[in-house]
Amino acid sequence: MAGSPGEDALGTILLQSSLHIAADHARAGPSLEVLQPDSLEVPIGRGVLVAVVVLFCLMLLHELYVEMGGKPLLARRDGSNSTLLQISIQLTWLLPTVSTTVVIPVCRDYALAVGESATASGLMIGVVPLGALIGMLAGKGLVTENDWNQRYARKIVLYLHALQVFSMPAMALIIQASVEWSPHGKRLSFWGVLSLYFLTVLIGSMIMVPWRTMWNLATPQTDKTFWSMMTQGSKAFGFVGGPILFAFVSFLVGGGQASHVSPISMMSWAFIGGFFINAIELLLAFSVFPTVMQQADSGSGQLQAGSECEVETRVERLPPSARERLVWNIVYYCYERGFTMSAMEVSITMMLQDSYGWTEALSGLSFAIVGAGGIVMTGVCAFLASWKLVTESLIFLSIMCLGACSSLLLFRFQFLGPYSLLFAAIVLYGGASVANGIAEGWACCAATARTSYSIKAYLTHSMIGFSISRFGGPIVAESLLDKGGQNLYAVVQSALCFLAAGLVYRTVSLVWYGRACEDHLRVGDFRRSL
Repeated sequence: MAGSPGEDALGTILLQSSLHIAADHARAGPSLEVLQPDSLEVPIGRGVLVAVVVLFCLMLLHELYVEMGGKPLLARRDGSNSTLLQISIQLTWLLPTVSTTVVIPVCRDYALAVGESATASGLMIGVVPLGALIGMLAGKGLVTENDWNQRYARKIVLYLHALQVFSMPAMALIIQASVEWSPHGKRLSFWGVLSLYFLTVLIGSMIMVPWRTMWNLATPQTDKTFWSMMTQGSKAFGFVGGPILFAFVSFLVGGGQASHVSPISMMSWAFIGGFFINAIELLLAFSVFPTVMQQADSGSGQLQAGSECEVETRVERLPPSARERLVWNIVYYCYERGFTMSAMEVSITMMLQDSYGWTEALSGLSFAIVGAGGIVMTGVCAFLASWKLVTESLIFLSIMCLGACSSLLLFRFQFLGPYSLLFAAIVLYGGASVANGIAEGWACCAATARTSYSIKAYLTHSMIGFSISRFGGPIVAESLLDKGGQNLYAVVQSALCFLAAGLVYRTVSLVWYGRACEDHLRVGDFRRSL
């Protein structure tokens, strides 16, 4: 679902890219305004169109079979949770993120090729988080958890997602056809594709709340934190995977002459590449998502190892007042994390370039290192939590305290050099993947239907918080760096990180208090039994 960037770091990454595009255009001047005369056009062949039609027919035939009373081919008959369902959901985070980021490397050149400015290309990137937010708000009332209809919810999620996915070949064909148009026609095609792109992102994002609610109902309480951390890892890997997919598509399209392929052709093929990986994910979702739902039992976790003893109070066992406080604490945490992550995405590259003279290519590569570090941290912490080697509360608090201390490395210490910035970015950005996974898992467990802290209320407010803070983060970060330099930015960022650590401590204390109350009750019961 390409709408998911409204909730994850993609929205900020895209905004960051648009800011860099504008900056590149300002530096580059007129030399970027013309194309190479020997650029190659690589049209979309009939074989590609036949493959699109075949995939559409396969999905249509499968859904006709389901509408006639059949079971989705890979779904469990009782609609219970399965590892395959969770893997499908992870791919629904991973692959659309890849397909959204795959257009970024060629976006500026495409805009210039059709006669628009590089700044205009930033709009094509910036409409993704904007469309995601509007779509999420528009679709939050499509289904309700209070009277859940799984068959209807499945249709909403899959059909809207399919509409978004199959719009990609349409946009690719429009872009490819514009090669032969007049300069005025090419500019019109750009704005037409931009409008269609925004509309499809909006439509695809309408499924966000229904889809997340379906996941919340299907996933056992004891598994939610693990799969939430896996989701954060999928988002991080999706960001890294976009440029990799673009390089692969470029090789397939142009071979050894990929650099000479027209940006118009390359943009159309980027959409085609995004379509095929999304179509694979969509085909799996059609096969796996059930038409009936067996709500997961809170005690039916599949990922716990060995001992059945409880090492800490489950969030869903807290009193209602504590659960409500926990949910809203995590909503406030979303505002801080969104700002911190978005500011980091912009500031690290700027500080590496301005303070230490790194090139744009080298500073851009640094984010691949940061993303890889986040994936490793998420995997290790997910393993420790799922096998009960360390409690979730201890991981959550430790990661936030480590991040707060690492934020001090954002100050400019001459004897440490640029690698202290990279270390801080890995801990802050990578640790955020772990912390966000635990926070999201706890909030989903604590959310209670028919209350002010239901899953719908949590998802709505947290997504709004992430979107607002991610929009403001890059702006504030660039302003601080421009007016006060690296140290002023470090003061603000460090203060926010320590405030966030304090908020997490108060949240974790709710779980510890619940554990203390349970121990007190057990002691009382033991004494009465004597």
